[in-house]
Amino acid sequence: MDSRLKYSGFIPADESNSNVCLNLELEKLLGDLQGASYAYFAAPRNREVAPLIISNYPSRWLKAYKNANYHLIDPIIHHGLKSCAPFSWSDALQAASCDKSQELFRRSSQYRICSGATFTLHDACGMFSSLSLCNSGSQAEFERRMADQQGQLQMALIRFHSRLLSLRAMDELFPEPQTGPLSARELGVLKWVMMGKAYREIALICAISERTVKFHMSNISGKLQVCNAKQAVYEAQRQGIL
Repeated sequence: MDSRLKYSGFIPADESNSNVCLNLELEKLLGDLQGASYAYFAAPRNREVAPLIISNYPSRWLKAYKNANYHLIDPIIHHGLKSCAPFSWSDALQAASCDKSQELFRRSSQYRICSGATFTLHDACGMFSSLSLCNSGSQAEFERRMADQQGQLQMALIRFHSRLLSLRAMDELFPEPQTGPLSARELGVLKWVMMGKAYREIALICAISERTVKFHMSNISGKLQVCNAKQAVYEAQRQGIL
């Protein structure tokens, strides 16, 4: 099986160096389990957005999973959202009450994704993330390894999740849906710019990083086809957005 990471979530292409670092870091954090089939999943708990998935599962399955929004019926994700402790996939499947969830597992079995364990994380920003490891050998040996390395794998998830958020803000990973030319967050940032606030001040007011403020202003300038913040304010006023 191809051990290279497949990305089915949003990570900007111009951050290739950061992507390579993420690849290497996740592989390294798996320690003795390097080469195992795994999937990192992350999504805000309170927003319906496409999740971020970093995995070395077969590319055909990842594509089908993403295109069909299978995360909405995935018993592993549903169980993980209600669990703070690691769990086996058999536990999640037994708790699943939806026939579609059972059918999803039957489809994943075609790619030898049918048995495994999942570690979960619920962070202070309202994001849920999980690290799933697929078993392709002896069930007894897999369970023994999971028990022996439970602490290491939970820390691997925490460290990788923290690393990801140090490189990408929540608004970058999961952009808000737009109801007009600008998203609600972009409009809020632009209003503070119009009031003469510096990026550092806007970051404090909106409880986001200064880098995220600059990210939003870059998007705003692109959407309004202007070159800087001053022009963005003028163009937004001209269009009646502000």
